[in-house]
Order: sequence, then C-alpha cells, then structure tokens
Amino acid sequence: MEIERQTYGAATTHQRSGDVAFTDTRHPGSWSASELLASILDGVADGIAAHDASGQLLFINDAGARMCGYEGAAEALAAPAGDFLRRVEVFDDGGSVLSEPELPGPLAARGRVVPERVVRLQLRLGGGGERWLSVKATPILDRRGAVRMSITIFRDVTRERRAEEERDRVVHELEMERSRLTALVEQLRTSRDLPSLADTPPPGR
Repeated sequence: MEIERQTYGAATTHQRSGDVAFTDTRHPGSWSASELLASILDGVADGIAAHDASGQLLFINDAGARMCGYEGAAEALAAPAGDFLRRVEVFDDGGSVLSEPELPGPLAARGRVVPERVVRLQLRLGGGGERWLSVKATPILDRRGAVRMSITIFRDVTRERRAEEERDRVVHELEMERSRLTALVEQLRTSRDLPSLADTPPPGR
C-alpha cells in the first residue's frame, strides 16, 4: 500500500490508503484511523515517536517534537535525515555522547527492547540549553517476527533532574562544612596553647 504523509491540525502522521473511516456523530464528516490516532496522540503530554525498520522517523507528536528542539511535528517530519543530531547532542546518564545508532529509537528499530533510561539533550540551536528526558523504546514485530517499526515514548524530567542536582549540591556543601568544622575542632583540641576539650572542667568548678 502507498504511504502518504499527512498533517491533521497540529499532529502529523503517515496514512496508508484504505484506512477504516470513523464517523463522529457530534461533528459532521468522517475520521480515518490515522486522523483519529493522530488527534489522540497529539493530546498526550509525553513525547511519542515511531521509526520504521531502517530508523526513519514515521511519526512524532507535537510534544515530542518540541522536546527534541523542533517547533512542532510537521517541522520534525520534514527535516532531512541526520538533522536531529545537528540540532542536539545526546548524552547518557553517565555523560557519554550517544551516536545515532545508539539512540533508543534506532536501537528498537533493530529489534532491541530499550528499558526506560534517562538521557540529556544539549541543544545546539535556539540559544542552547539542556533538557533531560526519560526514554523507553519497543520494537513492533510483524507476524513473521521481523521488526516492522519501533515506538519510542519519552517525557521531560528536566525539573526533577535539576531538583535532584540541587539537593546533591546542598548535601555536598553540608558535608564539606561538616568536614571543615571537624578539622577545626581537631586543630583546637590538639593545639599546644589550649587544653583538650575533654580536660576542660565544667563551669562552676
């Protein structure tokens, strides 16, 4: 069947000819399966993307496109191959750079189930900045067991990640201050000019 790229309002998808049509009795006109699905997915706050077996992007909703540095789904789908990594640099949770074949979507397109993981996106365009995403990807198999496509779901966890980093920073500063005070007390205790704190009689004696 011929695959045609279509845009429905804010959502963009590929539509196969011969889709079943759905009729909304409250609004005149028919909805194809692709229209209905695209409308539903575009209302989801999480990012959702689909790649074919070669790793080509087939579908992305607006939320996902914006997380990846695009204005919306239409711009992301119209972008040439490799454009994503020209816009952003992707790091794993340990800080290592991920190449395109190592990204969750392309990995799943090759048949691997990618458990949920956190990646960091460093935006190259639009003033830069960074974004943390929690990502998981799953291959979709046909009846013969071959990969037909992959589905990637991702959500923005930047706020949570920055809160964790701020908490870690405060804990580290408190530990450093504790170490400094401990060293200072030890220095005072061992000073030749001052008696040991343990040898100092309590007040009133």
